[in-house]
Amino acid sequence: PLLQPMREWQQFEEAVQSDYVPGFGKKISSLLDRCLSEYDMEAIYFDEGVRTSKRHQLESKLLQLVNPAYQSLLGHLRTRTLEAFKESFDKAVEKEGFAVAARDSTQIFLEKFDKGSEDATIQQVNWDPSKVKDKLKRDIEAHVVSVRATKLSELCATYEGKLTKALAEPVEALLDSASEDTWPAIRKLLQRETTAAVSGLESAISTFELDEATEKELLLRLENHGRSVVESKAREEAARILIRMKDRFSTLFSRDADSMPRVWTGKEDIKAITKTARSASMKLLSTMAAIRLEEDGDNIDTTLSLALVDAARPGTTDRSIQSLDPLASSSWERVPEERTLISPVQCKSLWRQFKAETEYTVTQAIAAQEANKRNNNWLPPPWALAAMAVLGFNEFMTLLRNPFYLAVMFVVFLVGKAMWVQLDIANEFRNGF
Repeated sequence: PLLQPMREWQQFEEAVQSDYVPGFGKKISSLLDRCLSEYDMEAIYFDEGVRTSKRHQLESKLLQLVNPAYQSLLGHLRTRTLEAFKESFDKAVEKEGFAVAARDSTQIFLEKFDKGSEDATIQQVNWDPSKVKDKLKRDIEAHVVSVRATKLSELCATYEGKLTKALAEPVEALLDSASEDTWPAIRKLLQRETTAAVSGLESAISTFELDEATEKELLLRLENHGRSVVESKAREEAARILIRMKDRFSTLFSRDADSMPRVWTGKEDIKAITKTARSASMKLLSTMAAIRLEEDGDNIDTTLSLALVDAARPGTTDRSIQSLDPLASSSWERVPEERTLISPVQCKSLWRQFKAETEYTVTQAIAAQEANKRNNNWLPPPWALAAMAVLGFNEFMTLLRNPFYLAVMFVVFLVGKAMWVQLDIANEFRNGF
């Protein structure tokens, strides 16, 4: 009589091994009832005490046989519930706030697990599914934490990218302009863009309902990122400061106020132009010497002017320069080491190299100016004109007394003039005698 229930049990057992089986509790309870009922019918004529004892033993063995299948069923139920939670939660996050979606989805799917475990309940025994439910809770919480970390990381990366884009190119342009207003303008730009980015991130993470400490940490990290972008760009520009200085000198020296190439006609004050171009280059060096994101002030510009301009005045001896050289140091006054981009000693070395590499440009301009002056001066010196008048007086009088000589001289003049024009000798003389 037990063969039919055993066959049915084997089918249930095989099905439970692979997936969740709906109605498991009722079906197993029915099988157990049939087995026990058949036992009662067969053992009705035995002693009641023996019959009852053996019945308890049979029921215990049947439940031991069923328990692995029951645990396997709960495992499948937990897995299915977790997968369904993940799919539903990922969709809910896009529509609702993160914290609301997490709470609602967790409650819904824990209730579904409760219904599934009730469906698997066997009437003959009171097995507790709470351990499996606790494991499901931990899995759901772990998934929520993982998704939260991923979403927050994506949000932070997005706003860091926006802040980087908003700062990088404007900061580079401001550093390239290098004036007294450069760092104040950078501070203003940094404050404005950082405030906007922090406000955006704060609004975006409000749906996560983070604790105050975590939220402050994320916002502070974004603020520090903005500072790091500025500092990184400043260090990049400081690394190529010599090229920037030479470019600025070349632009100011070789072009006029209208950005047109200078033509050295001899009227330009090369000394004044050189001084202006070098002062602008020194201003660039002063701007790039340190990071100034705090309004605490420094004397870098004054120090560089004293050391690189005043020290070059006539009458200053090498010994006095060496003894009072403000650049004979590895750090700036009132500037911390971590904010120093170019040390005083490095500034001195860069300036020496800068002057050496721009000296040729100045020399070429002076030579071009002198050549232009010579080419524009066609008359011989006054003393030569006086000598020609005194020594050639007799010849001049001879020409006046003999018209034939005048005619010959006139023909020679005409031929020479024609050759002068045809060969464009005036233009050739501009290239030097």
